[in-house]
Amino acid sequence: MKKHILIASIGGILGFLVGYYMLISDQNESITVTNLFRFTLLGVSAGYVNHVCAILLDKYLPWKKYDGTRLLLGILAHFLGSFLLVFLCLYVYFYINGEIEFLSTFKLPLLKLGILLFLISIVFQVIYFVLYSFYSYSILQIETLRLERKQIEQQLNALKSQISPHFLFNGLNTASSLIHKDEQKASSFIRKFAQMYDHVLKSYSKKLTTVTSELELVISCNYLISNRFGKKYTCDINIDSEVLETKIPPLALQMLVENAVKHNVLSEENPLKVEITNDKEFIYVRNNVTKLPNKVNSTKIGLKNINTRYLLLKGRGIIITNGQHFLVKLPIIR
Repeated sequence: MKKHILIASIGGILGFLVGYYMLISDQNESITVTNLFRFTLLGVSAGYVNHVCAILLDKYLPWKKYDGTRLLLGILAHFLGSFLLVFLCLYVYFYINGEIEFLSTFKLPLLKLGILLFLISIVFQVIYFVLYSFYSYSILQIETLRLERKQIEQQLNALKSQISPHFLFNGLNTASSLIHKDEQKASSFIRKFAQMYDHVLKSYSKKLTTVTSELELVISCNYLISNRFGKKYTCDINIDSEVLETKIPPLALQMLVENAVKHNVLSEENPLKVEITNDKEFIYVRNNVTKLPNKVNSTKIGLKNINTRYLLLKGRGIIITNGQHFLVKLPIIR
Protein backbone atom coordinates (compact mmCIF):
# COMPACT_ATOMS: atom_id res chain seq x y z
CA MET A 1 0.00 0.00 0.00
CA LYS A 2 2.81 2.41 0.91
CA LYS A 3 4.50 1.65 -2.42
CA HIS A 4 1.41 2.65 -4.41
CA ILE A 5 0.94 5.83 -2.37
CA LEU A 6 4.58 6.75 -3.03
CA ILE A 7 4.31 6.07 -6.79
CA ALA A 8 1.07 8.03 -7.09
CA SER A 9 2.40 10.93 -5.00
CA ILE A 10 5.68 11.33 -6.87
CA GLY A 11 4.03 10.87 -10.27
CA GLY A 12 1.25 13.32 -9.40
CA ILE A 13 3.65 16.00 -8.14
CA LEU A 14 5.89 15.69 -11.21
CA GLY A 15 2.87 15.73 -13.51
CA PHE A 16 1.53 18.85 -11.79
CA LEU A 17 4.89 20.65 -12.04
CA VAL A 18 5.41 19.69 -15.70
CA GLY A 19 1.84 20.73 -16.54
CA TYR A 20 2.22 24.04 -14.74
CA TYR A 21 5.43 24.79 -16.66
CA MET A 22 3.88 23.80 -19.99
CA LEU A 23 0.83 25.96 -19.37
CA ILE A 24 2.67 29.12 -18.33
CA SER A 25 5.06 28.77 -21.28
CA ASP A 26 2.18 28.42 -23.77
CA GLN A 27 0.22 31.62 -24.27
CA ASN A 28 -2.57 29.75 -26.04
CA GLU A 29 -3.45 27.70 -22.95
CA SER A 30 -4.82 29.03 -19.69
CA ILE A 31 -3.85 27.75 -16.26
CA THR A 32 -6.98 26.14 -14.92
CA VAL A 33 -7.64 23.57 -12.22
CA THR A 34 -8.98 21.19 -14.86
CA ASN A 35 -5.82 21.37 -16.97
CA LEU A 36 -3.56 20.94 -13.95
CA PHE A 37 -5.68 17.99 -12.79
CA ARG A 38 -5.27 16.36 -16.21
CA PHE A 39 -1.49 16.71 -16.06
CA THR A 40 -1.50 15.37 -12.52
CA LEU A 41 -3.41 12.26 -13.68
CA LEU A 42 -0.94 11.88 -16.54
CA GLY A 43 1.89 12.08 -14.01
CA VAL A 44 0.35 9.33 -11.86
CA SER A 45 -0.16 7.15 -14.95
CA ALA A 46 3.43 7.78 -16.08
CA GLY A 47 4.61 6.86 -12.58
CA TYR A 48 2.98 3.43 -12.85
CA VAL A 49 4.35 2.94 -16.37
CA ASN A 50 7.84 3.67 -15.05
CA HIS A 51 7.25 1.31 -12.16
CA VAL A 52 6.37 -1.54 -14.54
CA CYS A 53 9.41 -0.70 -16.69
CA ALA A 54 11.62 -0.82 -13.60
CA ILE A 55 10.27 -4.25 -12.62
CA LEU A 56 10.89 -5.67 -16.10
CA LEU A 57 14.37 -4.16 -16.31
CA ASP A 58 15.27 -5.46 -12.83
CA LYS A 59 14.17 -8.91 -13.93
CA TYR A 60 16.02 -9.10 -17.24
CA LEU A 61 18.85 -6.61 -16.67
CA PRO A 62 19.68 -6.61 -12.96
CA TRP A 63 21.84 -3.80 -11.63
CA LYS A 64 24.27 -6.25 -10.10
CA LYS A 65 25.32 -7.67 -13.50
CA TYR A 66 24.58 -4.88 -15.98
CA ASP A 67 24.93 -1.61 -14.07
CA GLY A 68 26.03 0.60 -17.00
CA THR A 69 23.66 -0.97 -19.55
CA ARG A 70 20.85 -0.95 -16.98
CA LEU A 71 21.31 2.76 -16.33
CA LEU A 72 21.30 3.67 -20.04
CA LEU A 73 18.38 1.43 -21.02
CA GLY A 74 16.51 2.57 -17.91
CA ILE A 75 16.72 6.19 -19.02
CA LEU A 76 15.54 5.32 -22.55
CA ALA A 77 12.77 2.98 -21.39
CA HIS A 78 11.38 5.45 -18.86
CA PHE A 79 11.57 8.31 -21.31
CA LEU A 80 9.88 6.41 -24.15
CA GLY A 81 7.24 4.92 -21.84
CA SER A 82 6.35 8.30 -20.35
CA PHE A 83 6.46 10.18 -23.65
CA LEU A 84 4.38 7.61 -25.55
CA LEU A 85 1.79 7.56 -22.77
CA VAL A 86 1.52 11.36 -22.70
CA PHE A 87 1.50 11.57 -26.53
CA LEU A 88 -1.24 8.93 -26.79
CA CYS A 89 -3.39 10.67 -24.17
CA LEU A 90 -2.97 14.05 -25.87
CA TYR A 91 -3.76 12.53 -29.27
CA VAL A 92 -6.98 10.98 -27.93
CA TYR A 93 -7.91 14.22 -26.16
CA PHE A 94 -7.45 16.43 -29.26
CA TYR A 95 -9.05 13.82 -31.53
CA ILE A 96 -12.19 13.84 -29.40
CA ASN A 97 -12.21 17.63 -29.53
CA GLY A 98 -11.87 17.59 -33.35
CA GLU A 99 -8.31 18.94 -33.53
CA ILE A 100 -6.85 16.28 -35.80
CA GLU A 101 -3.89 18.40 -36.90
CA PHE A 102 -2.62 19.01 -33.36
CA LEU A 103 0.86 17.68 -34.30
CA SER A 104 1.56 20.63 -36.57
CA THR A 105 0.13 23.06 -34.01
CA PHE A 106 1.89 21.68 -30.93
CA LYS A 107 5.33 20.78 -32.29
CA LEU A 108 7.14 23.17 -29.94
CA PRO A 109 5.17 22.18 -26.79
CA LEU A 110 5.76 18.51 -27.62
CA LEU A 111 9.47 19.17 -28.01
CA LYS A 112 9.55 20.95 -24.64
CA LEU A 113 7.60 18.12 -23.08
CA GLY A 114 9.97 15.53 -24.56
CA ILE A 115 13.03 17.37 -23.18
CA LEU A 116 11.43 17.65 -19.75
CA LEU A 117 10.50 13.97 -19.66
CA PHE A 118 14.00 13.00 -20.79
CA LEU A 119 15.59 15.08 -18.02
CA ILE A 120 13.17 13.62 -15.46
CA SER A 121 14.07 10.11 -16.68
CA ILE A 122 17.78 10.82 -16.20
CA VAL A 123 17.23 12.19 -12.69
CA PHE A 124 14.92 9.29 -11.81
CA GLN A 125 17.42 6.66 -12.97
CA VAL A 126 20.35 8.30 -11.18
CA ILE A 127 18.36 8.48 -7.94
CA TYR A 128 17.15 4.90 -8.42
CA PHE A 129 20.73 3.76 -8.99
CA VAL A 130 21.98 5.60 -5.88
CA LEU A 131 19.20 4.11 -3.73
CA TYR A 132 19.83 0.65 -5.15
CA SER A 133 23.57 0.98 -4.49
CA PHE A 134 22.92 2.12 -0.92
CA TYR A 135 20.43 -0.71 -0.38
CA SER A 136 22.85 -3.29 -1.81
CA TYR A 137 25.69 -1.93 0.32
CA SER A 138 23.49 -2.07 3.44
CA ILE A 139 22.44 -5.65 2.69
CA LEU A 140 26.08 -6.60 2.07
CA GLN A 141 27.15 -5.03 5.38
CA ILE A 142 24.35 -6.80 7.26
CA GLU A 143 25.21 -10.12 5.64
CA THR A 144 28.90 -9.63 6.42
CA LEU A 145 28.13 -8.86 10.06
CA ARG A 146 25.78 -11.85 10.23
CA LEU A 147 28.47 -14.18 8.88
CA GLU A 148 31.09 -12.69 11.22
CA ARG A 149 28.74 -13.13 14.16
CA LYS A 150 28.01 -16.70 13.13
CA GLN A 151 31.72 -17.42 12.85
CA ILE A 152 32.35 -15.90 16.30
CA GLU A 153 29.48 -17.98 17.72
CA GLN A 154 31.02 -21.14 16.27
CA GLN A 155 34.46 -20.26 17.65
CA LEU A 156 33.03 -19.49 21.08
CA ASN A 157 31.12 -22.77 21.10
CA ALA A 158 34.32 -24.62 20.23
CA LEU A 159 36.16 -22.83 23.04
CA LYS A 160 33.38 -23.48 25.54
CA SER A 161 33.45 -27.14 24.62
CA GLN A 162 37.04 -27.18 25.92
CA ILE A 163 36.13 -25.65 29.29
CA SER A 164 34.01 -28.48 30.65
CA PRO A 165 36.62 -31.23 30.04
CA HIS A 166 39.33 -28.89 31.39
CA PHE A 167 37.39 -28.36 34.63
CA LEU A 168 36.53 -32.04 34.93
CA PHE A 169 40.13 -33.11 34.25
CA ASN A 170 41.56 -30.87 37.01
CA GLY A 171 38.86 -31.81 39.49
CA LEU A 172 39.29 -35.54 39.03
CA ASN A 173 43.07 -35.22 39.38
CA THR A 174 42.59 -33.46 42.71
CA ALA A 175 40.02 -36.01 43.88
CA SER A 176 42.37 -38.83 42.91
CA SER A 177 45.21 -37.38 45.00
CA LEU A 178 42.92 -36.86 48.01
CA ILE A 179 41.51 -40.38 48.01
CA HIS A 180 44.91 -41.85 48.91
CA LYS A 181 45.49 -39.28 51.70
CA ASP A 182 42.15 -38.59 53.37
CA GLU A 183 38.96 -40.40 52.35
CA GLN A 184 36.74 -38.02 54.36
CA LYS A 185 38.22 -34.96 52.65
CA ALA A 186 37.94 -36.74 49.32
CA SER A 187 34.25 -37.43 49.91
CA SER A 188 33.61 -33.80 50.89
CA PHE A 189 35.60 -32.63 47.88
CA ILE A 190 33.60 -34.78 45.45
CA ARG A 191 30.26 -33.46 46.78
CA LYS A 192 31.43 -29.86 46.50
CA PHE A 193 32.97 -30.57 43.13
CA ALA A 194 29.64 -31.91 41.87
CA GLN A 195 27.93 -28.66 42.90
CA MET A 196 30.60 -26.64 41.12
CA TYR A 197 30.32 -28.75 37.99
CA ASP A 198 26.59 -28.10 37.97
CA HIS A 199 27.44 -24.37 38.00
CA VAL A 200 29.84 -24.91 35.10
CA LEU A 201 27.15 -26.65 33.04
CA LYS A 202 24.68 -23.82 33.72
CA SER A 203 27.28 -21.29 32.57
CA TYR A 204 27.92 -23.31 29.42
CA SER A 205 25.43 -21.47 27.21
CA LYS A 206 26.56 -17.98 28.29
CA LYS A 207 29.07 -15.86 26.43
CA LEU A 208 29.62 -13.66 29.46
CA THR A 209 28.79 -13.77 33.15
CA THR A 210 29.03 -11.19 35.92
CA VAL A 211 32.20 -10.86 37.96
CA THR A 212 30.05 -11.52 41.05
CA SER A 213 28.93 -14.89 39.70
CA GLU A 214 32.48 -15.79 38.68
CA LEU A 215 33.84 -14.89 42.13
CA GLU A 216 31.25 -17.15 43.75
CA LEU A 217 32.73 -20.02 41.75
CA VAL A 218 36.26 -18.97 42.71
CA ILE A 219 35.28 -18.97 46.39
CA SER A 220 33.93 -22.51 46.01
CA CYS A 221 37.13 -23.47 44.19
CA ASN A 222 39.18 -21.95 47.02
CA TYR A 223 37.30 -24.10 49.50
CA LEU A 224 38.30 -27.23 47.61
CA ILE A 225 41.92 -26.15 47.19
CA SER A 226 42.21 -25.14 50.85
CA ASN A 227 40.65 -28.44 51.82
CA ARG A 228 43.49 -30.17 50.01
CA PHE A 229 46.48 -27.94 50.80
CA GLY A 230 45.54 -26.19 54.04
CA LYS A 231 47.93 -23.35 54.93
CA LYS A 232 50.02 -24.01 51.82
CA TYR A 233 47.48 -21.97 49.81
CA THR A 234 45.79 -18.60 50.29
CA CYS A 235 43.66 -16.49 47.96
CA ASP A 236 42.85 -12.84 48.67
CA ILE A 237 39.99 -11.26 46.72
CA ASN A 238 39.73 -7.47 46.70
CA ILE A 239 37.46 -6.31 43.87
CA ASP A 240 35.85 -2.85 43.83
CA SER A 241 32.05 -2.86 44.12
CA GLU A 242 31.55 -1.07 40.77
CA VAL A 243 33.41 -3.87 38.98
CA LEU A 244 31.27 -6.67 40.44
CA GLU A 245 28.48 -6.21 37.87
CA THR A 246 30.79 -5.94 34.87
CA LYS A 247 31.18 -8.93 32.58
CA ILE A 248 33.75 -11.67 32.23
CA PRO A 249 33.96 -14.91 30.18
CA PRO A 250 32.66 -17.81 32.30
CA LEU A 251 35.32 -19.70 34.32
CA ALA A 252 38.12 -17.26 33.38
CA LEU A 253 39.07 -16.48 36.99
CA GLN A 254 38.55 -20.06 38.14
CA MET A 255 40.85 -21.40 35.40
CA LEU A 256 43.59 -18.93 36.36
CA VAL A 257 43.38 -19.97 40.02
CA GLU A 258 43.58 -23.65 39.02
CA ASN A 259 46.55 -22.96 36.76
CA ALA A 260 48.40 -21.23 39.61
CA VAL A 261 47.94 -24.32 41.78
CA LYS A 262 48.84 -26.69 38.98
CA HIS A 263 52.10 -24.99 37.95
CA ASN A 264 53.59 -24.38 41.39
CA VAL A 265 54.83 -26.58 44.23
CA LEU A 266 52.92 -25.74 47.41
CA SER A 267 54.71 -26.07 50.76
CA GLU A 268 54.39 -24.58 54.24
CA GLU A 269 57.79 -22.92 53.82
CA ASN A 270 56.85 -21.37 50.52
CA PRO A 271 53.03 -21.22 50.26
CA LEU A 272 51.19 -20.18 47.14
CA LYS A 273 49.50 -16.79 47.42
CA VAL A 274 46.91 -15.76 44.83
CA GLU A 275 45.58 -12.20 44.70
CA ILE A 276 42.57 -11.03 42.67
CA THR A 277 42.35 -7.22 42.42
CA ASN A 278 41.43 -4.60 39.83
CA ASP A 279 41.98 -1.12 38.49
CA LYS A 280 39.79 0.88 36.08
CA GLU A 281 40.68 -1.24 33.03
CA PHE A 282 41.73 -4.68 34.22
CA ILE A 283 41.10 -7.44 36.71
CA TYR A 284 44.45 -8.71 38.03
CA VAL A 285 45.14 -12.32 38.96
CA ARG A 286 48.61 -12.49 40.53
CA ASN A 287 50.43 -15.34 42.22
CA ASN A 288 53.96 -15.83 43.49
CA VAL A 289 56.15 -18.30 41.60
CA THR A 290 57.42 -21.10 43.85
CA LYS A 291 58.78 -24.12 42.05
CA LEU A 292 57.58 -25.94 38.95
CA PRO A 293 56.36 -29.48 39.73
CA ASN A 294 58.36 -32.32 38.25
CA LYS A 295 55.39 -33.61 36.34
CA VAL A 296 52.38 -31.50 35.43
CA ASN A 297 49.26 -33.09 33.98
CA SER A 298 47.92 -30.37 31.72
CA THR A 299 45.46 -30.02 28.85
CA LYS A 300 47.37 -26.85 27.77
CA ILE A 301 44.20 -24.91 26.99
CA GLY A 302 43.74 -22.57 29.98
CA LEU A 303 45.46 -19.28 29.07
CA LYS A 304 45.03 -19.77 25.33
CA ASN A 305 41.31 -20.42 25.77
CA ILE A 306 40.80 -17.33 27.92
CA ASN A 307 42.83 -15.12 25.56
CA THR A 308 40.96 -16.29 22.46
CA ARG A 309 37.57 -15.72 24.09
CA TYR A 310 38.59 -12.19 25.06
CA LEU A 311 39.75 -11.47 21.51
CA LEU A 312 36.40 -12.61 20.13
CA LEU A 313 34.24 -10.85 22.72
CA LYS A 314 36.26 -7.72 23.49
CA GLY A 315 38.62 -7.43 20.51
CA ARG A 316 41.43 -7.23 23.06
CA GLY A 317 43.50 -10.05 24.53
CA ILE A 318 44.75 -10.67 28.03
CA ILE A 319 48.15 -9.42 29.23
CA ILE A 320 50.58 -11.88 30.83
CA THR A 321 53.67 -10.95 32.89
CA ASN A 322 55.98 -13.68 34.13
CA GLY A 323 58.75 -12.97 36.67
CA GLN A 324 58.91 -13.29 40.45
CA HIS A 325 55.15 -13.14 40.21
CA PHE A 326 52.94 -14.54 37.50
CA LEU A 327 50.38 -11.89 36.55
CA VAL A 328 47.43 -12.08 34.20
CA LYS A 329 45.43 -8.95 33.35
CA LEU A 330 41.87 -9.53 32.22
CA PRO A 331 40.24 -6.54 30.41
CA ILE A 332 37.05 -5.38 32.10
CA ILE A 333 33.99 -5.77 29.85
CA ARG A 334 31.33 -3.19 30.71
